[in-house]
Amino acid sequence: MNKKLSLIGTGVAVGTLLLVTSAYAGVNASSGYDSYKTAIKTTVAAKSVTQAVSVTVQDNGKSLIGVNGTVKKNNDNHAVSADVTIKGGGTEQSLKVYNTDGKTVFKTGDSDTYQVIEDKAGMGHKFQAAKNDKERSGQVQGDQFNKEAENLIDALVGNLQQYVTENPAANGAKEIHLSLSGNQIPTAVNAIGSFLVKKASHDNVQGTHDKAFKTPFGTDFSALKQSLPQLSSDVAITKVDLLATVDGNSYITNQKASLTIEGKDASGLAHVVVVSVDLGLSGVNATTPDSVDLTGKQVENVDMKQWEGMKHK
Repeated sequence: MNKKLSLIGTGVAVGTLLLVTSAYAGVNASSGYDSYKTAIKTTVAAKSVTQAVSVTVQDNGKSLIGVNGTVKKNNDNHAVSADVTIKGGGTEQSLKVYNTDGKTVFKTGDSDTYQVIEDKAGMGHKFQAAKNDKERSGQVQGDQFNKEAENLIDALVGNLQQYVTENPAANGAKEIHLSLSGNQIPTAVNAIGSFLVKKASHDNVQGTHDKAFKTPFGTDFSALKQSLPQLSSDVAITKVDLLATVDGNSYITNQKASLTIEGKDASGLAHVVVVSVDLGLSGVNATTPDSVDLTGKQVENVDMKQWEGMKHK
């Protein structure tokens, strides 16, 4: 999608990166981390799952952005559906997405038109079998790559295993908690996170000259984009919290995370930005993504190549 659209979720992306990389530290010493790593692998390997996602962004206690959505995925047939509502900048917009059989359908809440992107080349199904064979043959190399990536994350984050705790919960479940603040957050991680935040703010300033910030599906995020604080100095990640609930089968059933970012804008005004994410998972191996019947509906085919060319003008 649009490069600028990704900036809306920059805080969430940075938060997720820091939370995940922090959790990867101390793999050999922390039973809490071992349980969390096992739960991540088990959950990712599920054939299907329903994700209830809630994201909020606050600046100095004022709510800026609220995102609520439900995502249903089935890995066996590569089907996905999503129903998302975004509030911020004095606007509220909703978007429904259906992806199956080489076709992706989008519908915004204020329109009766269904935007459709088709796999015109038909390459997805044609090469799926070959792709599966390649993935199977490359399993050893993939495992090696994952191990190397894990080692890299360990080296980047440092030894934080003492901050990953595990406590028993009801019905054989367990809660895994990570809490970091101040100088507990590794310098390298903070430096990377601060750079990404400042880079996103700079791009946000550059984009304020645009008359509109639209996706090819009709949603306009101009007001939402401009409501985000533009941090330029003294930017630092000051607090990271993660609480994951894992059931008796090592599936993550809920994950709450928050990231606190502090900094100043160009005028010297101090900001405390808190990004919070609440992810609930259900329907493991029993989820069927929603579908839509386009018969009799108003349909518009979207030419992504044409839109990609227009957005750079």
